[in-house]
Amino acid sequence: MKLKQPSGSQKRKRRKIDEEKRKVDEGALDKFIYRQPVEEHVEEHVKEHVEEKEHEEVEVEEVENQEHVKELVDICDPRRWEKLNYDEIKLLVEKGPKRDTSIMYGPYDKFGRRFSAALYTRTLPNLEKCDREWLVYSKEQDKLFCFYCKVFRKGISKGKLDGEGYADWHHEYVVLNEIIDKVQYEQFKKERDYWKVVLLRIIVVVKFLAIHNLAFRGSNEKLYQKGNGNFLGVIEMLEEFDPVIKEQVRRITNDGLHVHYLGHTIQNDLMLLIAQEIKKELIKRIKEAKYYSIILDCTPDSSHQEQMTIIVRYLKLSYNSVTVEESFLGFLNVDDTTGK
Repeated sequence: MKLKQPSGSQKRKRRKIDEEKRKVDEGALDKFIYRQPVEEHVEEHVKEHVEEKEHEEVEVEEVENQEHVKELVDICDPRRWEKLNYDEIKLLVEKGPKRDTSIMYGPYDKFGRRFSAALYTRTLPNLEKCDREWLVYSKEQDKLFCFYCKVFRKGISKGKLDGEGYADWHHEYVVLNEIIDKVQYEQFKKERDYWKVVLLRIIVVVKFLAIHNLAFRGSNEKLYQKGNGNFLGVIEMLEEFDPVIKEQVRRITNDGLHVHYLGHTIQNDLMLLIAQEIKKELIKRIKEAKYYSIILDCTPDSSHQEQMTIIVRYLKLSYNSVTVEESFLGFLNVDDTTGK
């Protein structure tokens, strides 16, 4: 079956034949036509214009070739981070620290020690894993470098991590923890101290509501909504005066903070912990007292479960006085009320 239209190959062959015929016929009518000579200065001007254009094209090609060669150079290699210009620093910052994740270990030194990719990660005091993003390893030099210290260094280097590189694989953990991770540890410490003061205020609110025998929760557990209970109501009140609670509420409302320690679970946990500490203190006082007695009484709760109340009466001794104290220690479930 014949094609209705010529194929691409046939079109190219036909175009080639037409071009060859055109070249053969070119100049065939020159013997019948008299052409006036073109002035030399016009030819020179045209020639100069063509040369300038060719020169510009050559310069553009050279620049493109130079840029291509620069791309072929490994700019992420720490060996090339000496006397960087502005454009190179900008390029490095945009790319960020680059690591060869295929390198898990380096070659052994004369002491039988070597680089390990485990150095990229540090375990913080709270057992949280922290990535040393700034740390890079040069396979060619078998040394560690601080990316930011090396790239932005001005003047004489203050250590091996921003200079010739660090390759003491016997003390590497000590050096990395003391020199660079100190900044990250300070940030972690600052955040840790922040959460301490937040929890301190939450504990105070829990103690206040428990002492006054007030209900903690309402029909919902969201800030600034109707019926959210006494606990969140006190938090909203403190937000107007206390800068720590104000920052905590800002994080919750603006940043969508999920771990905020304002939910019912943390409230129950804090009440349980406070109750345990109070019981320890009461037992300590009872043991120190010379005389004490135990009072037991049974009463059913709302679910008709019989409960035994444990109350201890004891003498509280001080330097200049003696007082009688009664302390409630808790309930015990009673399965049989026959007294046998």
